[in-house]
Amino acid sequence: MTDHSIKECQKSLDFVLGWFAKPIFIDGDYPETMKNNLSSLLPDFTESEKKFIKGTADFFALSFGPTLSFQLLDPHMKFRQLESPSLRQLLSWIDLEYNHPQIFIVENGWFVSGTTKRDDAKYMYYLKKFIMETLKAIRLDGVDVIGYTAWSLMDGFEWHRGYSIRRGLFYVDFLSQDKKLLPKSSALFYQKLIEKNGFPPLPENQPLEGTFPCDFAWGVVDNYIQVSQLTKPISSVTKPCHYSADSCHGNKR
Repeated sequence: MTDHSIKECQKSLDFVLGWFAKPIFIDGDYPETMKNNLSSLLPDFTESEKKFIKGTADFFALSFGPTLSFQLLDPHMKFRQLESPSLRQLLSWIDLEYNHPQIFIVENGWFVSGTTKRDDAKYMYYLKKFIMETLKAIRLDGVDVIGYTAWSLMDGFEWHRGYSIRRGLFYVDFLSQDKKLLPKSSALFYQKLIEKNGFPPLPENQPLEGTFPCDFAWGVVDNYIQVSQLTKPISSVTKPCHYSADSCHGNKR
């Protein structure tokens, strides 16, 4: 949290979101960080053009998810930023930075391996996390989010990743003649979520606090390779190490 790091973070967001958002939602002009770094490339707006541009959006359309080309960028172009699934944090930042606009999440999701078929637990986990963070932004932070769109309906060609990853709610059998579509676990989850309009107060949706029983056992497994002689096969040994609570004081056993 140094001044330099904060400025670099702001610069990163300015180059991605502020490029369009600041002219439209603030003052009709580009962010100062862009003007300072790209002064010879950016056009200069006249005062009449700034007035014409400002306020020309019905809502803030946000696309949020993994940038598939992120790892291809030169390090200096990333401004020391990392990929992060913190959608709620970004929604709050947009709300404060751009005068509390209505936000429509027009594209959001994650990806799984191209070998994944219908049981896409990882994708479903991220989908639930993103939607829960959206609900928290609305209920707890007062952000005016008016809609959510999952990306994407079906598996497809993913730019330089090709068919090595999948991002759809429906599995596409690319080797079949008719490219048959099959709903994944995430599709069924998203369907039920829409039917219930979110996460109703069911017992399984409620947070739980408390401690485990005193005789509850905790453990860590250690896996290592043991070699007795070079002429003999190498064996893998798994050695569990258990911890239990003795009068609620952790003792190793």
